Amino acid sequence: MGKPARRRLQPEARKLEIIEAAERLLAAQGSRVRVEDVVREAGVAKGTFFLYFPTWDDLLETVRQRLVTEFDRTHPLPTEAEGPIDWPGLVESQAAAFIDWTLSRQGFGDAVFHSDFAERRPLADNGILRLSAVIRAGQEVQAFGPVDPDPTARLLFAVIHESADAVAGGADREAIIAALNSLLRRTLAP
Repeated sequence: MGKPARRRLQPEARKLEIIEAAERLLAAQGSRVRVEDVVREAGVAKGTFFLYFPTWDDLLETVRQRLVTEFDRTHPLPTEAEGPIDWPGLVESQAAAFIDWTLSRQGFGDAVFHSDFAERRPLADNGILRLSAVIRAGQEVQAFGPVDPDPTARLLFAVIHESADAVAGGADREAIIAALNSLLRRTLAP
């Protein structure tokens, strides 16, 4: 009795199979995952892996981009067409969403945001750019004060990220978010 016949998949479906296997393993094991683990989980040969991802970093970059896209999709920014925007509330809700999203994806964080890979292939500051755009838009309607949006977004993002790390380390989520919201409101106040 031999091995079961390998099912034929279109190239994009096979590639997705590898990505999803990597995501399952990274979520569970973080940066300890290697190519061998992914190919075993996906049920593909090592050569098949390298056909789609010339390097391990190429796979990690794909996984990271899928995570960023997922956050952007599940936490879209509102538009004025939907009604008036509570700009301070928007910043607070986006910060809380980032904290909760980060906590729910801790295994990924180590592998794709805080590893040697992240140093070799830094992310294009998506969260900072997003926050900077919100600050600018809020300034246009006088909801925020005259801060320089880019460095302010960089510093606030660092505080939001540290807040997620603090909660992951056992700090009280509600106390951290209350302190974070106070800081955000004071920093951005008109």
